Amino acid sequence: MKLVFFIALILSSIFYANAQNDSIMVYKVEYERKITPENFTKSFYACLELKYYLELNFSVFDSCDPSNSDGLEIINDKDEDSHFYYTPKGKNIRCVIKDYSNNKLLNKQEIAKKYFTIKDSLNIFNWKIKTETKDILGHKCQLAEMKFRDRDYTAWFSPDLPVGGPWKYDGLPGMILEIKSNTPFIEFKANAIISKKIPARPIDNPLEKNKKITWSQFKSIYKKKAIELSNFNPEKTSGAIILPRKGIERYIEEDDTDYIADKEFKKQLSEK
Repeated sequence: MKLVFFIALILSSIFYANAQNDSIMVYKVEYERKITPENFTKSFYACLELKYYLELNFSVFDSCDPSNSDGLEIINDKDEDSHFYYTPKGKNIRCVIKDYSNNKLLNKQEIAKKYFTIKDSLNIFNWKIKTETKDILGHKCQLAEMKFRDRDYTAWFSPDLPVGGPWKYDGLPGMILEIKSNTPFIEFKANAIISKKIPARPIDNPLEKNKKITWSQFKSIYKKKAIELSNFNPEKTSGAIILPRKGIERYIEEDDTDYIADKEFKKQLSEK
């Protein structure tokens, strides 16, 4: 895994060597996200986009800009440069920042309507690269597989594009254009790739000044809150609130016995 991450950094450095002081190359990848919650027959879709700033070794993943969704493959786009800079949006709850120079990943995640900024490294993925290939948006992509925080994934990445991927997913020697969990829950598919040289200027990082916690700390807070909410007195409130042990990532281990409200609730339902 360390070798794969090292190769990814080398590729990023090669792209960086072509930099010009007065301009930067931006790759903008638009993704369709599909989430199918467990025990749901309906899926939920959203448009999100990745902006990778080549010479800055930096990327931002956030909601799509609705004014500039044109479904194009890589071109020398003539649209206004403003679409290629990053403008923070409100509380930036969907924003994922990747700082490759400092091996840093930042994002916000919620527990009971309170948001926390989580700091991870970028080498948290244990990929196995396969030999299978296929074409996506005109780019030859290679298959890779991994297990990440209790979900198994299949991904397709393109070695002829810079490193990166949607949401937290990263760590391959090329851009991840498709990724999905092997059991239906989450899936990202690229449907547009655009590149453009824009005048160089600093890119906002709205999460950098926030108080940060580790993933381990986030899990501890989540578990504590789950236990607290499950102990609400029904006579004083509308009833207990049951938080799931697992979303996209695993928050509470399946064999954890400190938090039992979810399993007791499922048992009650099965007995009715």
